[in-house]
Amino acid sequence: MKKLVAFPLEDGGQVVIEVEEPEPAEGERVPVSRRLTRPEQASETLEKALQKVLPAIKAVAERLHHLDLKPDEVEIAFGIKLSASLGAILATASGEANFDVTLHWYGKDRPVR
Repeated sequence: MKKLVAFPLEDGGQVVIEVEEPEPAEGERVPVSRRLTRPEQASETLEKALQKVLPAIKAVAERLHHLDLKPDEVEIAFGIKLSASLGAILATASGEANFDVTLHWYGKDRPVR
């Protein structure tokens, strides 16, 4: 079930985002307010919500930066879910992984297979 959430921005504006919400259990009543199309107000700014996931992203990037065999290119893919009450959450992308990491070496420093 999808709903709209309005996240205030630090500059005074706001952004409305469509978020996934768990389906109600069979027989569970859904309050009328959840069925309306008016966005629910988030409890914090978008910037503050995103600030919560930055330490995890920074930790992954720092670990990769300190590899003995430095790649020429690093690609990190991750998902972020937004919630009106929880803010930003690192999302499971595939299986149980929160991050997909791809390392590329070009030229003479390429690892030997």
